[in-house]
Amino acid sequence: MNAAHASPVARANAAPDSQVGLIAAYEQAMLAALAMPATTPEEIAAKEDAIAAARSQELAAAANKSLSPEVVAQVDSLLGLPATDPALGVTDPAVSPDEPPPSDDTTTTSG
Repeated sequence: MNAAHASPVARANAAPDSQVGLIAAYEQAMLAALAMPATTPEEIAAKEDAIAAARSQELAAAANKSLSPEVVAQVDSLLGLPATDPALGVTDPAVSPDEPPPSDDTTTTSG
């Protein structure tokens, strides 16, 4: 995510498919999402969906590592974006979507 260190001028002038350009696309998507109204439950849900989409699409395309809430918070901070829930749009890389969640059942069977 070194491209997040690029200056605002560099982000504005970057080629769209470059790492800096991909970060710029994420920044623009986040600014659009953050500008959405959030006074009703429906508006709040739409805003959170837009933030999640920006992360799962634009930021994921620019990432050179797994997205975690910590990575999202760091990138958002570098871009000067206001703090939001860094877990929005981020899946836990430690759990595969194909795997069931860990069971609370501690009993074992022997056979």
